[in-house]
Amino acid sequence: MTWITSYPQNKRPAYNDLLAFLQVHIRSLFLSFDQEMRERYKVHNKYHRFSNVTGWVYGYGRSYNCELLSVSVESDCFNVLGISVRDDDSLQKALTKVKKQYDDGFEENYSAICTRRREEQIARTKLRTEREKKQMAELTENVDMNKFNKFKWCKKVSRRDLYRLYKGEAKGLLDEDLLEDIGLTFYTRCKQAKETRACMDKGQIICHHCRCILTAGRVSPTGSVLVSDSSIINCECGYSYTYREYRRSCNAVNMPGGRAYPIFEHFIQKWPGCREVKSKMLLIDWLIHECHVTLMSGEKGRSVCINLIEGTLKQIAELIIELAYGSDDKEQNL
Repeated sequence: MTWITSYPQNKRPAYNDLLAFLQVHIRSLFLSFDQEMRERYKVHNKYHRFSNVTGWVYGYGRSYNCELLSVSVESDCFNVLGISVRDDDSLQKALTKVKKQYDDGFEENYSAICTRRREEQIARTKLRTEREKKQMAELTENVDMNKFNKFKWCKKVSRRDLYRLYKGEAKGLLDEDLLEDIGLTFYTRCKQAKETRACMDKGQIICHHCRCILTAGRVSPTGSVLVSDSSIINCECGYSYTYREYRRSCNAVNMPGGRAYPIFEHFIQKWPGCREVKSKMLLIDWLIHECHVTLMSGEKGRSVCINLIEGTLKQIAELIIELAYGSDDKEQNL
């Protein structure tokens, strides 16, 4: 079967489907081409579109607005810039043409697109900030600002404390108090995040001063949450919030959530049942291992570690790699 009949417009192929369709030697050539695009030109095969002539086409670029080239597929080859790649010679010809295409202003075009986007984003942010500032001034005219949008998020674990725990454990001098403090910090942060996000999914927020659950919106018959971002939500304890700033604050401090939710949930479920020092250390070590895995995975999105440990992603990554593989004593830099 041809490519277009195997995958018509209503059947978008996954990357593995593409590889499976290609003949073995063509697949090998394609993987070499794909690697060259990623490593040399920093463009990625993820901008798919359907052509009525050739079927699904794979665009290589850095955004939809900045594509270097596209690849179409046939039964016995793949096509790049008018060249049908069937063997090493045709692959080299295609790569030569790709280089010429790249040298013909691709980076300059990408830079111009990025500059234009930044300028547009700055302009949008300025307008939004001015609009929200005016809106907030009108809303808070009679509000006690000392009790308005005051948040108390559970802290992250200190990199220095984590380093001390592991180095002490390696020397046979495990600090049990430090172990308990780190485990409890991980637990309380994950638990608060779970409760917070569960409430927000239902159009609710939790008061950070009395723990009362407040209604921020309602759930529509279709299941979507209808929330007024800027309306003031008052608590009987005297504190008040806007849903917009509540959500922004939650995200700004990297409260756990997202695709890594099963990792956080596992820790929440297991920690209360850990009675022995060994089981507590093993569970913390499991969590740090998961941080290491997400750091090394290369998947798009933030690593789990940024949700749980203080510092920049670079600082945390250096610490976790150091704990995983060992190195000289660098505690003074934490």
